[in-house]
Amino acid sequence: MNNKLKIMLPIIALLFLWGCAAHPTISPVPLKRGETYTGITFSVENVFPVFVYRKGLSDISDVGFRVGLPIYGSGVDYSRIVFQRGDIYDVINIGFSWTPNSNLDLTYYTVRTFPKKPGNAFYTGFRGMYIPNGISDRESVRVGMLVGISIEEKWGLELGYFHDFDKGQPIEYLFNLEPKNDPRYPAVTDYGLPSENSRLVGLSLQLSLNTKVFSKRDRSNK
Repeated sequence: MNNKLKIMLPIIALLFLWGCAAHPTISPVPLKRGETYTGITFSVENVFPVFVYRKGLSDISDVGFRVGLPIYGSGVDYSRIVFQRGDIYDVINIGFSWTPNSNLDLTYYTVRTFPKKPGNAFYTGFRGMYIPNGISDRESVRVGMLVGISIEEKWGLELGYFHDFDKGQPIEYLFNLEPKNDPRYPAVTDYGLPSENSRLVGLSLQLSLNTKVFSKRDRSNK
């Protein structure tokens, strides 16, 4: 085996195994019955982009499917509006994601839409995240907040952090370049990958692109 191949193989393996955790890509502007959304999501949780498909089941609920490469980042989720007051919606989302640290999510969003600017939305949320059996065969329970925006329903950005207060790295070391590591719950596996107890697993950053942005017809209408 030549030197280049020796260098490339670990890099390729790392790319395929990097997926720490994953989360649903919601439709901030609620879908109506029969409406669909298709898009591509890029995130720090997954090296490769994830294809997203959502469909409105009714005027208050929709279901979403994600397909990742090779499989990491794939998942399914369900959203339902539980309360509406004018242009503000409260939404509950339940989702499952398949990664080396496969997880269940329960998220409560508050979404504000802007009728004068269709497709625009701003939202905040509280998320509970459960990893029943992570990459190191341990569990992790995390909670935290997220914030996101949608622009013209063409692209969106979401940022969140969810911390394990029981078995994770101490929160006071969150921004420490050399954080404390509890030997009972190591934050790194033997292969150098983030374990289910790592602070990195709690970080979520997503950039979502509606497939409309790739449409020639859509660009010609600008």
